Amino acid sequence: MSDMQRQGSRPPRRDGGRGSYNRGFRREGPSGPSGPAVDYKALVEYVAKSLAEKPDEVVVESIERGGGTIAIKVKLADGDVGRFIGKAGRNIEAVRTLVRVASLRDRKRVFVDLASDSDAHPAPRSRHSSGGSAG
Repeated sequence: MSDMQRQGSRPPRRDGGRGSYNRGFRREGPSGPSGPAVDYKALVEYVAKSLAEKPDEVVVESIERGGGTIAIKVKLADGDVGRFIGKAGRNIEAVRTLVRVASLRDRKRVFVDLASDSDAHPAPRSRHSSGGSAG
């Protein structure tokens, strides 16, 4: 039996004979998040303590902001800041990527930042005032 005889009763394929992996099937997402919620603060704290030489001095704060946004601040000992950031920022970017991927399911935006010393003690204002005289 030739190819023409086998194909005679079927209509020609639209994709030119090549198979198609997506034939009108749509991937249905879950109606809501499945499984337990992710504790982003604990996740960042675990990674930060694993990287730090002084894990007792690691402090992680989580701040809920409006609109499904969470800000996570990491405070480290001075010697551990460089380890957390990593060469060319690779470690902190990896932590941010990990948290971003974990937050996709919950449809939240989670930001991870280092808390600087200026966060704890605000910097003094500039000595130059806009209305005063210089002298």
